[in-house]
Amino acid sequence: MVLDIFKKPYTLRRFEKTQPVKGYSRARYSDSTVKLNVQPLSMSELVTLPDGIRRSKNIKAIGQVQIKTADDRAGILADRIYYNGEWYECTGADIWGNTPVGQTEAIFGLVPPVETGGILLSPANCSEKEEDTETGEET
Repeated sequence: MVLDIFKKPYTLRRFEKTQPVKGYSRARYSDSTVKLNVQPLSMSELVTLPDGIRRSKNIKAIGQVQIKTADDRAGILADRIYYNGEWYECTGADIWGNTPVGQTEAIFGLVPPVETGGILLSPANCSEKEEDTETGEET
């Protein structure tokens, strides 16, 4: 498709339901490569973000990929993408199905080291892993 010329491959990390294991919350995840157009948010887009989701860095991603926000009721963490050596967590996503392209536009915020115990795992070749959601450590 012509619009794919602006998209690059990124690692998308999708989590399963968190489970308590030895007193810690753990979530299995899988990594996949997706094609997205990723760019920093403009100043006008930053102004419209709710205060509760402000992060030190924010980006938006546009593509034909379903991207999910966190589901607290189901215990599922938000999707993350690996961009410029850092993980970003999806804080909002909209599906634009009324266009011929039918794309998703998602907002991502930088995952702060305090949320991962200072361990930000790079994407690996393994697809089925588990992450301790309290410490960010792989198991």
